[in-house]
Amino acid sequence: MYSEVRQRVDKLVQGQSPEAWAGRMVGLEKESLRVRSNGGISQADHPEALGAALTHPYITTDFSEALLEMVTPPCDSAEQALHFLMSIHQFIVQRLPAGEYLWNTSMPCILRGGQSVRIGEYGTSHSGQMKHAYRRGLGLRYGRRMQAIAGVHFNFSMPEAAWLLRDALSGASQAASSPGLQSQLDAMDDRQVQMQRTSGYFQMMQNLLRIGWIVPYLFGASPAICQSFLAEGEGDELEIWNQSSRFAPFGTSLRMGKIGYRYREEDPIDLSVRHTDIQAYIEDIIGHVSTVHPPYQAMGVRDAEGRFQQLSACRLQIENEYYSSVRPKQIAAQGELPIHALQERGIRYLELRSVDVNLLDPAGVNLHQIAMLEMLMMFAWLATPEPLGAEELAACSRNVKEVAHRGREPGLQLDGPDGKVELKQWGREILECLEPVAAWLDSDRQSPLYVPALRDQQARIEDADLTPSARMIAGMKKAGSFFEHAQNLSKSHDLALRAMPEDDVLMKELQEMVEQSRLRQLDMEASSQGAFEGFLSAYLGQIHPRASES
Repeated sequence: MYSEVRQRVDKLVQGQSPEAWAGRMVGLEKESLRVRSNGGISQADHPEALGAALTHPYITTDFSEALLEMVTPPCDSAEQALHFLMSIHQFIVQRLPAGEYLWNTSMPCILRGGQSVRIGEYGTSHSGQMKHAYRRGLGLRYGRRMQAIAGVHFNFSMPEAAWLLRDALSGASQAASSPGLQSQLDAMDDRQVQMQRTSGYFQMMQNLLRIGWIVPYLFGASPAICQSFLAEGEGDELEIWNQSSRFAPFGTSLRMGKIGYRYREEDPIDLSVRHTDIQAYIEDIIGHVSTVHPPYQAMGVRDAEGRFQQLSACRLQIENEYYSSVRPKQIAAQGELPIHALQERGIRYLELRSVDVNLLDPAGVNLHQIAMLEMLMMFAWLATPEPLGAEELAACSRNVKEVAHRGREPGLQLDGPDGKVELKQWGREILECLEPVAAWLDSDRQSPLYVPALRDQQARIEDADLTPSARMIAGMKKAGSFFEHAQNLSKSHDLALRAMPEDDVLMKELQEMVEQSRLRQLDMEASSQGAFEGFLSAYLGQIHPRASES
């Protein structure tokens, strides 16, 4: 398995300096609920001291008013990305309302029904109203409980010459010297560069989906949940611990399984999207955001008081509603539909969305994990580019769900490229391919990072008790419940973050962003002219006429 990857790795490390990979960029997005001293979700407004959630580039909210989202800019190293994320955490904990702290794990606790998950508020501007209405639509369609789940998104981009280098390593183009690659790149016009980048990233996404199961195995940290999260009749397959907690004995990431992110099971809806090529992908997304779904139409775009409770009655309100563990991303301009940005300017970077918040780490993620995610991106870049058909895509999805619920089960087999394969064997082969890559990346560093990061993951493949999910269950049993374990460590991290030395330059920048975000929101509200209906119609009309309000 993966003989072509091994051959390309050999060519890469023998013929290239690690500087060829120096143009990569890493970004992190991490969600955390604000909770009260008793562990219940905060019902308070987004703290004014954090700025305006609509316009602050680094501190915003996801679905809920209490679900903070911390966003780093693109960074040129794993260390820089983690440092920035830690600094955002330090900034936030110093400014939370009295008695609040960050719930540092993916699954929430002490839910008192979906109504306890308060939908995010973003002010009176047209953009702010649209964000709120979109979230109302998510709550209407899927329930609010699901929207209280937190995760980590790993964003990754590469230098433009990477795609020419990949072709050279595959023997599909001329020699892979840096001057030669740059000359080829200089000879291409902007459109050719965009097409090459977009095609390359899409092929890379296909390969990431093929090995997507390895992320919840290595980094899944949500094998247990609080009983309060479950509706009546849910979670019967899970074991009970001390009457208040449920867990999957061999589970890794319930967040990625049947009780995590999911579409409606009643009123079945076909939200399949072809992953054979970028054109088919975009066509299918556009089809979903422009095709009315009768059950959603019956709910009505507006509620009884005339307020928008969803953006449209279509299968998807916007592209962001389509859930996938990997998304191709383009930076959308203000007021631009995401799928329109993707259609017009192609793929700018990839977003890996299947990473759990790790309760063991103050920022929910650690340096070795970020380094390993970089190397998995490199594996997907080096792997053979092949279309991903519907049958194989379904197998990829099955593998993720199997690992989410049973990943640490001895002898577990998955649907591999050549039939059934044991998880351990498959994992070994992926990580063995990356051994020369890790050494190559470390050869340009003062202290090793990638080799020890890879060794950590290889140890987890051999001994499932070393995984975050196994350690989560052990901690739950020792503390007495999921709630007590999560609360104890979350409060401990809060104290540690407050005591850590601060980066004065970053703290000043974050404070300046607070003021700037407030002014920007006020400016957006003042400039929002005309009726919101007209704004929404123009926004959705970038791709399709607005669906009829019913």
